[in-house]
Parts: sequence; structure tokens; C-alpha cells
Amino acid sequence: MFFLYVFWILIQSSIYVQGYNFPYEGIQLNDSDVRNYSRIAFGVSSTISSNPTNSTGCKVYPGDAQWPSISEWNKFNSTLGGVLIKGVPPARVCYQPGYDAAQCAVVTSNYYYSNFRNDDPVSIVNEWLDGDSCAPSTTSNATATNSTCNVGAYPAYVVNATTVKHIQMAVNFARNSNIRLIIKNTGHDMRGQSAGAGSLSIWTHHLKDFEYLPSYTIGDYQGKAARVAAGVESLELSAHMRAANSTIVVPGGGTVGSMGGFFQGGGHSSYTSYYGLGADQILAMEVVTADGRFVTADPNNNTDLFWALRGGGGGTYGVVTSAITKAYDAIPMGFSSVIFTTANLSKYVTTVSNETFWTGIRAYLKFGPQICDAGGIGYNFINHGPNGTLTFTTSITIPGMNFTEANDFASGLFTELNDVGVNITNPFATPVSASEVSRLVAAAYPSRGPGEMNTRLASRLFPRENFEDDDLLDDTLGVIRTFVEEGGYTFHGVNHCPTMEVAGNPDNAVNPAYRRAAMHAQGWNSGPAVGPIEVQKKDYERFSRYFQPWRDVSPEAGSYMGEADAAEPEWQQSFYGDNYEKLLGIKQTYDPWGLFWVNTGVGSEGWEVKTPVAGWPTQNGPLCRTNATVRG
Repeated sequence: MFFLYVFWILIQSSIYVQGYNFPYEGIQLNDSDVRNYSRIAFGVSSTISSNPTNSTGCKVYPGDAQWPSISEWNKFNSTLGGVLIKGVPPARVCYQPGYDAAQCAVVTSNYYYSNFRNDDPVSIVNEWLDGDSCAPSTTSNATATNSTCNVGAYPAYVVNATTVKHIQMAVNFARNSNIRLIIKNTGHDMRGQSAGAGSLSIWTHHLKDFEYLPSYTIGDYQGKAARVAAGVESLELSAHMRAANSTIVVPGGGTVGSMGGFFQGGGHSSYTSYYGLGADQILAMEVVTADGRFVTADPNNNTDLFWALRGGGGGTYGVVTSAITKAYDAIPMGFSSVIFTTANLSKYVTTVSNETFWTGIRAYLKFGPQICDAGGIGYNFINHGPNGTLTFTTSITIPGMNFTEANDFASGLFTELNDVGVNITNPFATPVSASEVSRLVAAAYPSRGPGEMNTRLASRLFPRENFEDDDLLDDTLGVIRTFVEEGGYTFHGVNHCPTMEVAGNPDNAVNPAYRRAAMHAQGWNSGPAVGPIEVQKKDYERFSRYFQPWRDVSPEAGSYMGEADAAEPEWQQSFYGDNYEKLLGIKQTYDPWGLFWVNTGVGSEGWEVKTPVAGWPTQNGPLCRTNATVRG
């Protein structure tokens, strides 16, 4: 019996390598695997070619002589164990040849919902970044021609990764073949990071493991924690939280991934003013780097990589396969809401004049820093409706407050609104039990509707002084008012303050502008699902003219890269601030090949996507060298 036990242990150790969070991370590529297959060999920086691109100065692209043959892709798939997926637009079934009425109906009815796009290996949420290359045919008619459906910026192939070995092989194959590499979990992507024509995509969506750690110590941290796999979504992580009677910082939308681009870009949540950003929670990570090696990044190992991955941008330094994040005791949460409008919506909604409306907005903006100081967030919209009507809504969430405290806090805002003529009676703030908080937070926006898939947006991290200085407040209100009232666009603000003090004084790569911000504000320009690109360009140029004053009124501020303009001007300063030069050095250390490239990512200046329409920042075209000089 003892012999059998020892034999079992030896077998397991031959399959799993120790020093990881989950069993799938123990299944790794080794030197013997690559001995007879050079395309999956590990990278050695000393052998980097001085001209790693093809003869055109671009990454190898379908149709190029160097593009792997079908037999080569088949060999790669066989080596992977059959997890390679050919990149096919989901709406391809709506077109000839191969039209399938039943499948087309399924795609058409689900196409504009993010849960559908999460579960599709090639789709991302913001469709225009793919080049609108293959939307469902409006008539769903069997005579639709193939010319209206092409691959566009969808990847050429996808590795459906369920082990670290799959990810290592994909990284090595792409690097050795000089093919563009992208990463996707759920596809909640506003800047085109998870799209790329002619690319190989690593799909981490099915890495779903979780382990709660009642006690965990690393570096200076001692407390509760959780191991979380890269593919776990917010709604799933919230369910684990409830089971463990704990709180973990998660994205606000239920279908957003929790352990990838969310925290790598900073990551705001309902707890931003209470515990800090998502990046502030990460205690350790497991990562596949550009050379194909599997490494740990934490306070003791690869500390520079650990610093960069927490706030320095996703898809740039490596593929995170899992992370260990802080966890906290479950706490109750107080909710309150406000709505007023210039339209006659119902007898239950306060109607005001146009001038009183904007006076009320000013009162709310001035009150905003108090929401931060209470540890809460305010999630608000100003919508421009038919006939120029305006509607303001906000939901205020305060972690840790009981009924009386939440009610007293909300009363202060209602008093200020009543003082300026917005006559609202406090409807009594609602306390929510600790057990219900995680479900409500993640379920608030589980899917998106048809109007949001082609939204162009830009964002600004408005500093606290923009709301506390009366003159600056008037200027800020003025640019918001012009944007909404004259431009006809939607304003979306999130009042929160992830200061260094709130976050526990972490040393990470979060944009310094975020530490000074009292509101992450977005401007939205929602367009049709599909439309002529030249028309979309003109619409965006108009939108940009109305948005630029936001930047002008906050010249020392920045933008939150997770929800930002894909063509953000001066993006190095806007997204990364004074951290950029250090981040660039780390990028060049861990990825001297330039394998990981994303739009407006660190070090991306040296490359550009050659799109069919110049100046339109989709990912629909080959990735080629530019004449730009990379800062550093």
C-alpha cells in the first residue's frame, strides 16, 4: 500500500509543478516539450532579431508568405490538445455560404448583450472597435452575400486556454511566428485591447477556480484573502464572497472579469472610497511572460513586474493566470437615490425648470466630495432626451452604514437640493444587509442593451478642487452643461476618491491622477450598431470638440484607462502620468520582443494598426512599425 501511495505522489508531481495557486497552473510547458517543435520554443532575449517584422515592417498577417500554413496550424492544434479555435464572426451564420436560419435567429436575439459576447471566443463588447465587420443581417435573409461579412478585427485563431501550458504555447507560437498576440477574458474592452486582425488570441474565460483563505500573510499584509483564477467574472466572485461571508473588491458589472484588465488598469468599484482600487487589493500574481516562462510576481519575486501589473495597463507585460486578492469581513451598505427632470415623467418624479435643473446639478457636484469622505460612491447620469428634456439620476452607495447613518447622510444632500429649488423629500435611505451587498453590487448591470455596443466614450478624472473651488466648479459645470445641452450627449459621473490613505498607501502603478480625483466622469456618444465609417468619423470629431473642454478645465488631471477614449490625446500622461517612464523600462525588460501590444499601452508608440480608413482607431488591419519614437 505504501508503495502505491509513493507511486501516486510521483505521478502527480510529474503532472503538476509546485509553486502555483491552482492545478491548471501546474500543467506547464517544459524544455522537453519544445525540443522537436521550434515554434513553441521559449524565448531568449539575447537572440532577438534586429528586424523582427516581415518584409513590409508589419507583424505577419494572413496572406503573407510567412503566415503559417493550414498544416502548421493543425500541428499547433494537435500539440495543444485540440483547443485551437478558428476565428469566425458569430454572425457568419446569417450570411451565405452556410446560412443557418435557426442559428442566425439565436445570434440576432442575443448579439447586443454582453453575456453572449463573454461566451463567444472572438467577440468584444464595443463592436465598432472590430470594424463593424459582420453584424447580423437586418433581414436575416438566406440570400445575404458574403461580401457583407468578413473577419475584420476578430482574431484569426483562438487558444481556449484551460492550462498554463496552453498559454505558454500560444505566447511562444505567436512570438516565434511573429504574429500579433491578444488576450481576452470577457471582452469588456473600450480601447480595442482584446481585438486584432490577423492575431492569435489567448482566451482565459474558462479559468474559473477560487479558494478562500481565512488567514494569509505576505510582505506587510496579514489578513483574509482569496485565490482567484483569471477567468472569474464579478457575479461569480460575488457568489464566492457570499459563501465565505466576506467582501472582495469586484467590478460593478456582473459580467466583467475580476482578475485581468480590471485591476491591471486600476479597477473601480462600489468600495473605491472605502478600500481603494482593484489594483490596491492584489497581493500576488501568477504570470506567463513574453518569453513563455511561468513566474510569480509578488512583494518578494519579480517585484518590478508586480508593481507594473497593478495599475500599469492590461495586455502589456504578460498573461495573468491567477491572483491573490485581499478579502474583508462582510459589511452592510446604505443606498439612496435622487432623480429630477425637466420633463413630465410622472407624479413621482420632481420636475423643474431648465435653469433650476442645472442649479441642482451644481449642488450635487459640490456635495460629491462628501460622498467620498463617507467612503461611498455616487453613480450618476445626465441624459439629454427628446425635445431637449434633461434628466438627472444618481444612486449613492455607502459601505458600512446602518439605516440611521445612511438616512442622516442622504438628508444633507436633499436639504441642499431643496435650498436651490429642487423640491425632493428624502425617501429614506435604504440599508442593505451584508449578505445581500455582493449580489446587488455585481448584479446591478449584468448585461448591456442594443444602444451601448457602439458607444464612443471619453473620460476624465476630475480633481477634488474642481468641486471645492467655486470658480472651478462653475467652469466644470459649464463644460458639462454645454456637452449635454448643446452637444446632445450623455454625461456619466462616478463620485469616488481612491486616495493613497484610503488604499493603505500601496506602492503600485496606478495613475497618480486617480489619487487626486473626486470623480471619474465619462462622456458617451452612442451610435447605431452598424454605419458607414466616414459618418462615424464625423460624429466622433464633433463629439471630441465637445469633450475637449473637459480636459481644458482640468489640465493637470488624467483619464481612467479602463473606460476611456481609444484615441485619447497625450495618452501617456493621461493614462499613466509620471509612472510612464518607469513602466516603459519594465516593459522593455520583460518584453524586449514587443510581443504584447495594445492600443495606447505602454510602449505602443512604435506600432500602429493600418486600418482601411486612416484616423479611425479600430483594430481592423495589420500591426505595423511606425516612425514614432518610443518615449524613454
